[in-house]
Amino acid sequence: MDTTKHDYSPVASSDIESSRTSDEQRRALHRQHGRSIYFHYTLYSLLLLSNIVLFGLWWRATILSEVCVRPKLSYSPAKQVISYEQRRLKRDIENNVFTGNPRPEFDAAWKHLLEPMTIKISSEELSHLPDPSIAFKDGSGYIAELAVYHEIHCIKRIRRHFHLDRYYPNMTEDDRIREEAHIDHCLEYWREAAMCRGDTTLATFRWVDGLPYSRVYSDHECVNWEALDQWARSRMVDMSDYGMLVQ
Repeated sequence: MDTTKHDYSPVASSDIESSRTSDEQRRALHRQHGRSIYFHYTLYSLLLLSNIVLFGLWWRATILSEVCVRPKLSYSPAKQVISYEQRRLKRDIENNVFTGNPRPEFDAAWKHLLEPMTIKISSEELSHLPDPSIAFKDGSGYIAELAVYHEIHCIKRIRRHFHLDRYYPNMTEDDRIREEAHIDHCLEYWREAAMCRGDTTLATFRWVDGLPYSRVYSDHECVNWEALDQWARSRMVDMSDYGMLVQ
């Protein structure tokens, strides 16, 4: 029989505590690592979701509005200042400087409104257009006009047609024939312009003296006129001297 004696040394309590501490530290590190992964995953998911939402908003604001609603089918340097706003058009003819019988303030208002009818564009801007134009002799550019000012010119001309004796007191028969042709042109220009824009604003009705009348005042989607007019005025030219143009 083997009577060899084995000596067993008791484990020191400090070693046990050290082992327990190491296990707890490993578990703590594991939990911390798990929380870190969860945090980063959540953060990444939120950032990804935010980017998707922002891209969707950008796509809706640019792609849908520009391509589907307002396609850029024609070039104009003025489009860089175009913005839209909701505006209630009241069609008020009372206390309106643009309506009523001819008078000094009436003529002054229409004259001011049409000041930037003719503007200057650069050769680079002209290159985007399908038709040529008349150049300035000094080589600074070419004359052009924004269509909206031609429309306003036609409205002014039609208003004057109701007061021929005031504005054209010495009109001859040939002048009358030309005047009728001009008015016909303006009415057709105006018709085409209205159909081109195709304003889809809805007008509601009301009863007036037993008859249904549409309300002429309503909220429209309008160009910010002040911005467009300011742009045109920054380029307007005086057309009183044709000598500055290349013949």
